[in-house]
Amino acid sequence: MFENLRDAFRDAIDNFKTELSRDQVPEAVDRLLAGMRDEVADAKVRIRELEDQIARSQAEAEKEKSQAATALRRGKMAGEIGDAETAELAAQYVLKHEGRQRVLEQKVTALQEELTYRSKEVEEMLEKVKEAQTKRDSLAATLGRSDARDSISAADDLFGELDRMAEKIGDEDARAKAAEA
Repeated sequence: MFENLRDAFRDAIDNFKTELSRDQVPEAVDRLLAGMRDEVADAKVRIRELEDQIARSQAEAEKEKSQAATALRRGKMAGEIGDAETAELAAQYVLKHEGRQRVLEQKVTALQEELTYRSKEVEEMLEKVKEAQTKRDSLAATLGRSDARDSISAADDLFGELDRMAEKIGDEDARAKAAEA
């Protein structure tokens, strides 16, 4: 009985070794590559978001610049007709709009720096993905070898346990025959 079981396990190990020698890439390597591609896609989405933020901030800065120019014109007109109160109010609005414009321009500068940084990061990520795809077979072989070592080690332990069980049953069988004799 144990000989048949041991032979079945040996056949399973041989089949496992045959499967390892095939050119199929293990699913783990494909999952790793898919994860890398997902990270690149997420980074590209972030880049598009940054580009949108830059465009919106530039538009807002231009709007503030236009509003400052309008307030300045109104202040001049109020000064020409002698309306000091309106001229003073217009000057305050000019300062307010120019301040917002400066902040928005600084924001655009910071966003552009982040965009440059993230663009370089995406380029590096793409290079790593391409490199990983070209090294896919060696990754698969490495993963296959480590999995095979683990599986074979576990099978060896199992065979050892089967041998001990067979010896124990053999010893008990010998005792039973000796008792009958």
